[in-house]
Amino acid sequence: MMAAPAVQALAGPGGRLAPAASSPQRQWAASHLRGLMNLFLPSFREDGRTLDEEAIRHDVRHAIAQGFSGTMPMINWTLPGDPRWAQFHRIVIDEAGDALPVHGILASGKVETDLAMLRALEDMGVQLVLLASTYPAESSAEQLHDLMAARIAATSLPVMLYAATGRRAFPALGPAGQPLDVYDRIADMDNVVAVKISQPVSLTSTMQLCQELGDRLSMGPVNLDFLPLLSRHFRIDWSGQWNAEAVQTPARQIGNRLLAASAAGDTAKLDALARDIEPVLSHFFAVQAPVIRAGAHPWQHNRYYQWLGGGNGGLLPCDSHAPEGAIPVLDAKARAAMRAAFRASGLEPTDAPEEQFVVGRAAWARGVRAGDLADLPYYSED
Repeated sequence: MMAAPAVQALAGPGGRLAPAASSPQRQWAASHLRGLMNLFLPSFREDGRTLDEEAIRHDVRHAIAQGFSGTMPMINWTLPGDPRWAQFHRIVIDEAGDALPVHGILASGKVETDLAMLRALEDMGVQLVLLASTYPAESSAEQLHDLMAARIAATSLPVMLYAATGRRAFPALGPAGQPLDVYDRIADMDNVVAVKISQPVSLTSTMQLCQELGDRLSMGPVNLDFLPLLSRHFRIDWSGQWNAEAVQTPARQIGNRLLAASAAGDTAKLDALARDIEPVLSHFFAVQAPVIRAGAHPWQHNRYYQWLGGGNGGLLPCDSHAPEGAIPVLDAKARAAMRAAFRASGLEPTDAPEEQFVVGRAAWARGVRAGDLADLPYYSED
């Protein structure tokens, strides 16, 4: 971790390091990367395969009510090549209109596959792309740079980098697997606008990333508990593309307020809000972090958080991409703990019946009940 005087030297006396809006894409980022952004989960009808358009549109409206500044459709169940991939994106983009920017993701290990995906995302009308591609683990710095640059140069869309661990880390190329020199070169491309810093990335690595890139790119750590320290040295405006419904509700947008205080450099307000959000944030991270490290997400827990604040809910089908045993079962004890965490942070959870969560609000209103579902994956009543 760099010493405070070094940070001050970068930022100027009494200032914080902040990105310059030096291109049209970075000007867009300065206006649109604010507050929380969520990872948009699909909803399915009773068969577990057919998209539930009514429920998806409900969740777009819910994301807008949450004050989110962007959303990214999660494609684990509707991969490219599946007709539902385009259907899912079209529904979200249509309902979002001008009120909610929709982001796309590149996640393959092949340049030609990602370039085809870029064209499809551009045609769909997404406004930003997360570069979450995978690369050969033995890549040299030059090879990694060229593989990333080939994707970025193929679009004029704003591109967000993804600083992560596990299979997206490069232990031979930088501290804690973060290839800082490669990112430093990539950050000079005009349409690279931001970095999403994943939850398992340590505070030290996050500080190093911010120091290296914060003069050009808008930095977005998933770990909101890093903000009281980071915001004293760097301008941090946003955090996103994760289960942001876990830490606020439309009525009490504590996460958005926390990030607004961070952006403004209001440390007293930031510290107070950090105390308020701590119970629900700590509980969410305690559930999420070990599953992320295992290569998956706690999907039904994420769904339940969303439903507690007014989202559609509804169980997600089994995730065939997750390692066996990585996704935990959502049981009664877990549900009670989530409700308790909400209340401890001043968030009021829904009082709707638990069965409504299982089928989803839209299906519940149509008369669907748990007995109508083909399966109850990762879920237990007890």
